[in-house]
Amino acid sequence: MAAKKTRQEKLDSFFESLQKEIFKNGTKSIKVKTLVNNFGYAKRSMQNVLKINEELKHRGLYAQPEYSIDLKFESTLKISSFPVKQLGDLFDSEKELEEFVEKKKLYKKLGISSVQRQYSPTGSKDRLDFRGETDSKEIVVLELKNYGGGKSAVEQVLRYTGLLKNENSKSKIRTVLVTGVQNYETALAINGMNKTQRKSFEWYLYKFHKSNNKFDFVRVSDEDLKQAK
Repeated sequence: MAAKKTRQEKLDSFFESLQKEIFKNGTKSIKVKTLVNNFGYAKRSMQNVLKINEELKHRGLYAQPEYSIDLKFESTLKISSFPVKQLGDLFDSEKELEEFVEKKKLYKKLGISSVQRQYSPTGSKDRLDFRGETDSKEIVVLELKNYGGGKSAVEQVLRYTGLLKNENSKSKIRTVLVTGVQNYETALAINGMNKTQRKSFEWYLYKFHKSNNKFDFVRVSDEDLKQAK
């Protein structure tokens, strides 16, 4: 008769299976209750939330959203080996984020001197969050996403870049994507660009603290991008 697996052996087996899925597909979606149950916890507490997050970190894994006691049992987590990051508070909506950036002229922190919000290129029904210009008359696509961007956001920015290039064939177009979360899906899409697209594409996280209204942009490093395979 086979010996009954210990709690640690069961946990190791769970993570082995999880990491195989992540290696194969890049991410693995699981329910909060699945994660908790595999740790052998009957109830949640702040202590075991810390233990779960420590174990994920120890195994080089990241959860999006970050696992917390506030998440419902039926909530879905995306687990990956990519360094998921959120640098501060998130806005309640993208509209609120846009308004804050415009009102406080925070785009200037990106070297953009002026913007047109919700700009619609000629012959298109698309609307850019911002069409910007620099002091040197360089044209900028500035797209803001409150959470993660993903493949659709990257494709959106590239499409807008093409539309502005059609309007301004002799101008250099700078492409800027800003998100609240650094996620695997966005990094993977950026890594899939051709060399020309990749060279002009900039990805930033916004860093916002509600308590004092402090806001900044932090560029995603090439080191982090390379971890999305």
